[in-house]
Amino acid sequence: MLWRNRTFLLLMIGEVITGSGLWISIIANLQFMQHLIPSDALKGLILMSGLVVSILLAPKAGVVIDRSDKRRIMLVSSLVRCLSPICMFPAIAHDSLGWMVVSLIIMQASAAFYFPTLQASLPAILPSSELLKANSVYLNISTLSRIGGTAIGGVLVASMDLRMLYALSVVAYIIVTLLTLLLRIPPIASHKQQEKVEFREVLTITKKDPVLLVGLVNMGLITLFLGGINLLVLNFSEIQQAPEMMGWIYGVEGTGILVGGLLAKRWIGGRNLIVVSAALLFSFALAQYGMSFAENRIMVLASFALFGMTVAFFFPVTTTVFQRRLEEHQQGRFFSFRNMLDRGVFLIALGTTGVCLDLMGISGYMLVIATATLLTGVVTLSYSIKNKLDVRETDKPAAA
Repeated sequence: MLWRNRTFLLLMIGEVITGSGLWISIIANLQFMQHLIPSDALKGLILMSGLVVSILLAPKAGVVIDRSDKRRIMLVSSLVRCLSPICMFPAIAHDSLGWMVVSLIIMQASAAFYFPTLQASLPAILPSSELLKANSVYLNISTLSRIGGTAIGGVLVASMDLRMLYALSVVAYIIVTLLTLLLRIPPIASHKQQEKVEFREVLTITKKDPVLLVGLVNMGLITLFLGGINLLVLNFSEIQQAPEMMGWIYGVEGTGILVGGLLAKRWIGGRNLIVVSAALLFSFALAQYGMSFAENRIMVLASFALFGMTVAFFFPVTTTVFQRRLEEHQQGRFFSFRNMLDRGVFLIALGTTGVCLDLMGISGYMLVIATATLLTGVVTLSYSIKNKLDVRETDKPAAA
């Protein structure tokens, strides 16, 4: 049973603490920049700095993950992450954006190793029949951490000094580091001793396997939308002249993710996961079309609820596709590669969402992104059916 797996349970407890600490730090960072930087574009550029570093580190991270002990990687990256909020103390003392950039770089450098390692570890500690459920649980835990972290962070920003907020983040990260010491992740027996593990091997595999390409295309498009979602939420609240709208949007989206996560395994467990992944783009498109009614509060909230439920199905399904399609000794490099792509797409989203909103307005932008999502869904679903792509939760890894 999933919850009787000690290592999985520790990983999820660590995710709750890490996620809450991360979102408390994000709220504190926004508050710190508020009085220093009036320009949203400049704020976006500062946030990009850490993402660029994580992209550059991804190839090396993937090789290290596949060759080294996963628990040790998670332990070291957890220790390094503790330095990120510590760097904000001199930033606050001197109103220094430079120290904040250092903090962001450390955070993203740690994430470049930690999260691909976590995803690559799940198939090693769980039977294949539990993977989809485990990925859904992981998404739900991340969502709860985000909701709890933002709620707590919002309250704490209004009630205490920023230094105390960053101190709480340090404590949270130290606790996660201690929990990491208790993890038991089986090593890779046959491939760990390879003399040379190359990152480009996973690129070759991805090019040859249409399942991986379809999964990456689908996920990339949704990541492009998610990269600018905070700007969108801000715009919705401004258009409706209701600051509390931001909280409502995040709340209904998070609730949708939690509800969807409870249903994902039951509704999708035995189906063709790659076809489901492509079909879910139609649900995303419907939610995005609904968001184009930007002045209608009910329509916007209902659309975000649908979007959240779709996210709860889409990401666990697509992640399970990757885990089932790849050999264990390839997963570290692949998830690092995917991490690199995600951050690259986030960079594009940060750079383009604001420009598109200025040029088209939020309703026009939502119509464009919804149409792009719909067309991508038509193409990838048709391609998957035509080429008889089939991935089940209980499949053996297919990429050799």
